Amino acid sequence: MSAALRELASFYVAVALLLPVALLLARLSLALLAWLGRPLSARQSLRVGRGALLLALVLPLLATGAHALAPAGPLFTFERSVARHAGRLPAPAWNAPAARVSPQPRDTAPSLPPVLPLVALGLAVGAALFTARALVRHRRLLRGLESLPRVRGVGRVVVALGEEGTPAFSAWFPRRQGRRSAWVVVPPSVLGDAESFRLTVLHELQHHRQRDTHLAFARLLLTGAFFWHPAAHLLSRWLASLQELACDEALVASGRAQAHAYARCLLQAALSLPGAPPLPAGATGMSHPTTRRIQMLFQPRPFRAHGAAALLAALSLVLLPLSTLAQNAARGRTVTLAEAKALAESSQPSGDVPVVVDAQVVAQVNRLIGTEKGRAFMKRALTNLGAQREALLAGLRAKRLPEGLLAVAVVESAVTNMPETSTNPSLAPGLRGAGVWMFIPDTARRYGLEVSATKDERLDVTRETQAAAALLSDLHARYGDWRLAFAAYNQGEKWVDGVIAQTGSRDVTALAGAGKLNDYTATVQAGLLILRNPHLLD
Repeated sequence: MSAALRELASFYVAVALLLPVALLLARLSLALLAWLGRPLSARQSLRVGRGALLLALVLPLLATGAHALAPAGPLFTFERSVARHAGRLPAPAWNAPAARVSPQPRDTAPSLPPVLPLVALGLAVGAALFTARALVRHRRLLRGLESLPRVRGVGRVVVALGEEGTPAFSAWFPRRQGRRSAWVVVPPSVLGDAESFRLTVLHELQHHRQRDTHLAFARLLLTGAFFWHPAAHLLSRWLASLQELACDEALVASGRAQAHAYARCLLQAALSLPGAPPLPAGATGMSHPTTRRIQMLFQPRPFRAHGAAALLAALSLVLLPLSTLAQNAARGRTVTLAEAKALAESSQPSGDVPVVVDAQVVAQVNRLIGTEKGRAFMKRALTNLGAQREALLAGLRAKRLPEGLLAVAVVESAVTNMPETSTNPSLAPGLRGAGVWMFIPDTARRYGLEVSATKDERLDVTRETQAAAALLSDLHARYGDWRLAFAAYNQGEKWVDGVIAQTGSRDVTALAGAGKLNDYTATVQAGLLILRNPHLLD
C-alpha cells in the first residue's frame, strides 16, 4: 500500500473513531449546561453540533499534518538506550579473510493481510453506491420540483405547491448561475389559511438563511462515506432536528412569528400529515417531532454571548489528543520516513554507530514493530539483552567499539546463544551459524575459535564476542563505513569488494536498491533504531 493510500485509510478510520466521541461529548456538554441552569439557545446548540462534526473531520487532518511537519521523537526524555558514548576505533588487529558465504536472495517484506484490501474495497464500493443512490434521488427531486406549480418567488427562492400528502420542505441544488437553485415547497393544506401559509414559507426560508439546505449535501456525503456507521446517521438526524429548533427560535425571537400562532401552525402540520413520508435526500423541512418544538417556543433560552465558541474550544481540547490517538491507532504500529529520521537524530549518541535512515530501513522498522512476529522477536531480543548485555559489552569495550554494535547480535540471534541445529528465528539472511553472533564454522576458526565434534567455542559467549569484536573492527577499518561493514559481516568481504569494484559506488542504499546487496544492513540499522527507541514496541 502506498504512503498516500495508507494516510487516506488512517484518516478514514480516525474520523470513524472520532464521530461517536464527538457526538457523545457534544450532547453531554449541552445536557450538562442545561442541568447547571446555563442552557444554550437552539441556534447555539446547532453551531455546537456542526462544530463537533467539523472537529471530527478536521482534527485527524491536523494530526496528519503535524506528523508530517513535526515528526514524533522519543516519547521519553530519560535514557532508555542500550548505546552510550564510545571512544575512537583502534587500528585493525589483523587482516581478516572472508567472513561469510555468498549472498542469498533478499527476503521480501511481509505484505498486508489480504482481508484489509478487501475490506477497504468493500467500504469504497458501498460508500459509492450509497452516495450515488442518494444523488440520484436528489436529481429526481429536482426534476419533480421543476414540474410543480409555482406559487410565488421570494428573491432567488421559488415557492412551489407540493403534492397532497407531502410535508413542507426546502431544497437547494448547485446549478449554473441564472437557473433557479433554491426551492420552498408548501403542502396544499396550508393554502386555505393565510397565516399558516406565511409561517410555513418563513420557516422554510429560514432554512435557506441558515444554509441548512447547503449543508444538507455535507450530511448526505457524510452518511454516504460512513454508510455502515451508526454514529454518522445519528449525528445527521441530530443536526436535522437542531436545524428545525433553530429555525423556530429564530422566527419567534425576531418577532416575525408569534409563539401561539406558530405553535398552532406546527400542530396543524403534524395533524394534517400524521404519516408523512420521509423528506427527500438533501432536503430539510417541518416533518420533525412537534412536542419538543412547541415546548421550546414557550420556554425560550437566552442567547449567551460566546457560549457556543467557548464550548467548542473546550471540546477541541478534549478531541485533539483523542484525534492523535485515533490517528496513531488507525495508522497502526508504523513510522514514516520523516519520523524515523527524527527518531534517529534525537537518539544518536556521540561517537556511536549512526543510523542512516532510508526507505529500506523504514520498511524493516515497520516490519519489526508492525507485525506480530517482528514484535515478538524484538521483545525477546530486548529481554535476552538484559541478561547478556554486560558480557557482550566487555568484548566490545576491549576493542573500544561502540555499543550500537549490539544490534548485530539482536538481528543475528535475538541475543540467544544457540547451536547451529536450533530452530529459533534469525533475521539474518544466509547460512545459519551458532552462538549469539551466529558465526559459521569457517569464519569462527579463522578468528581463533575451536569448532569440532567435541568442542564448539561459538557457544562460549565471551570467546565468541571477542571474535565478533575483532571481525567488526577489521571490517570497519577496511571500509571506513559501518553500513558496508555490516554488509560484509553477512555477505563477506569478497562479495562487497566485488560489488564496489563493479559499480564504483559505496552507497549502501543505492547498492541495496539495485539488488547488489541484501537487506541485512537495513535490518541491523532498524534493530539499532528500535534499541535506542524501545517505546516503539510499547
